[in-house]
Amino acid sequence: MFNKLNKKSIFLFFLAFIFLAGCKKEENPVTPPSEHFEPEGWVIRDATQKPILVVFQGIILKNFKGVEIKDTLYAPLNALSPHYSIRFLDANQNLMNPPSGNDHRLGWKIVDTSYLAVIQDSPTDWAFHLKGKKEGMTKLELQVMHGSHSDVITPPIPVVILVDTTAHREPIGVKLTFEEDGTFIAEATTDSSKGFIEIKKDSTSDHIKIEFFDELGHFFQPEHPLHQLGVFVGNNTIAEILPEAEEPWVIKVKGKTTGSTTLILKVLVGSQEEFVSAPIEIRVIN
Repeated sequence: MFNKLNKKSIFLFFLAFIFLAGCKKEENPVTPPSEHFEPEGWVIRDATQKPILVVFQGIILKNFKGVEIKDTLYAPLNALSPHYSIRFLDANQNLMNPPSGNDHRLGWKIVDTSYLAVIQDSPTDWAFHLKGKKEGMTKLELQVMHGSHSDVITPPIPVVILVDTTAHREPIGVKLTFEEDGTFIAEATTDSSKGFIEIKKDSTSDHIKIEFFDELGHFFQPEHPLHQLGVFVGNNTIAEILPEAEEPWVIKVKGKTTGSTTLILKVLVGSQEEFVSAPIEIRVIN
């Protein structure tokens, strides 16, 4: 009888130890889980920060703070939409910033992916482009992802895909011309370049217009100030790049000493490089 009771007591003690250890671990985790992010609404804004679609308490609004607003998004066929950024709303419809840190990110679900794709300049951005794959309509749900699950989801947002001859794809190259008469100067992709910039020592060039082009040959200048022009001169004792006020995609080149150097042009979104050209030659002559 003693042996049976002793074995039973040992077994119960062992179970109690496991239970208490488990409770202690749950009450004092080494890394506590981050809090859920639960806003009352979403605001999708264009590059000028103008709201283009608003969701509040699960409803897509047609009027936001006295201003009529569309309840549909649009995506150009085989091209990128403008840059759309996301902010959130509290219970009083005041703007809230997205959650900070690495625990949360933007997610999405497309009802029919044969019609639409979502493109991000950076996976950590609370921003995106829409790219249409074929004409028609589908629906898009935006999500605040928290680890592997979503904290909050929009209702299905209608997205219409249509032909837009003014839209473009991602840049694959850059072309330089003189702004006054359109004379060709140089061109570069990410891998190679042709042409060169020539300038006399102690002189400054005329205005040089910078245009980018996509794989279909569409020339464009990215939205500013969302996109910025980045320039890098290999040897800035030979030449200097002068930006032109009020013209974000126009530069001048100043020759400082005779010799040859190179110019690399970039399209920047914040600190992210959306496009980087191959080196373009600069020649400074007497």
